[in-house]
Amino acid sequence: MKNSGILIVITLLSIFLFKTCGKETQENYANTIESLKKTDLDSPKNTYDSRVEALNIANTIQNPDTYLNSRVNARESAKRSVQESNKWMEEQDKAIKALTK
Repeated sequence: MKNSGILIVITLLSIFLFKTCGKETQENYANTIESLKKTDLDSPKNTYDSRVEALNIANTIQNPDTYLNSRVNARESAKRSVQESNKWMEEQDKAIKALTK
């Protein structure tokens, strides 16, 4: 009885230790894969990817004047569309009033 109890406890402890050590090795393995992916190798694909990334960054940078002009144009366009919708609503209200009379 005493020997089987000790054997069960040792078995449970060994399973626990194997489970905890397994997670560390998996995490370390994942970290090494990520670090390998981040290395900058001189290959055609990496060169192409870096050029595409540089172009994307360059395309997002705008001249402040053009950005502000586009915002002003957007506000003016929004004002015009609100005025047109207000006119349409007034015409619709007039038509409903004429219909109900």
